[in-house]
Amino acid sequence: MQQKIKMKKIDKINIDGEDIYLRKTFLGWGVVNPIKINGKVNWKNLIAGGSWIKLGILVFIVLVIIFCLYDYANAIKVANECIYRLNQQAIMVNPFF
Repeated sequence: MQQKIKMKKIDKINIDGEDIYLRKTFLGWGVVNPIKINGKVNWKNLIAGGSWIKLGILVFIVLVIIFCLYDYANAIKVANECIYRLNQQAIMVNPFF
């Protein structure tokens, strides 16, 4: 049982009482997770994109990237402090340097 609904080339299929929305693209058919179903907001699809696991993986990747950027910035700060101290020691040893 297939029904056309008023979205952009999206087909609605009912399998075992569950509505599944499919969209055909140039790559083939794919499952669509609409934000609104029957006028109600589907918060799981809005927040997680249809899958809590995919959201968790995305958050983990973003946190790793943020940690890498923080670690890199901290390493640059420490390296600059070390270079500054070495320069200060060199000036104290040889003021004409």
